[in-house]
Amino acid sequence: MNATGNTAVADAYFDAWQANQPSQLADVLAPDIRVNGPLGQIDGAARYQASLGRIFAITGKLVFHKRWVDGGDVMTWFDLHPRDGGEPSPVASWLQIEDGRITRVRVTFDLGELLRAGDPRRPSTDQ
Repeated sequence: MNATGNTAVADAYFDAWQANQPSQLADVLAPDIRVNGPLGQIDGAARYQASLGRIFAITGKLVFHKRWVDGGDVMTWFDLHPRDGGEPSPVASWLQIEDGRITRVRVTFDLGELLRAGDPRRPSTDQ
């Protein structure tokens, strides 16, 4: 897949996030995706979708600053604004894309800021 196709995959990932629709990721995440970040490691698309659902739920909006694309690597720098109106947190997200699917995510952010908005490791009680 070319850089344009990989950018489209990254766009679909972030579009699902901004729409709070983790189910939209079914065709974007590789079944054996591996994710590493401040909350630990997640293996598998189903587990990652469940985790993202909790993160999506506490996200008010994303404000994008910069994207770098190098082959199958797409790095995005953005601010995550919590739904509760708290201070935004800067996030760096490195997606590795193969054959039109995200196979690996490496993400870094200030865990303390995110936890003040709500612990994404725990299911939401808002439902």
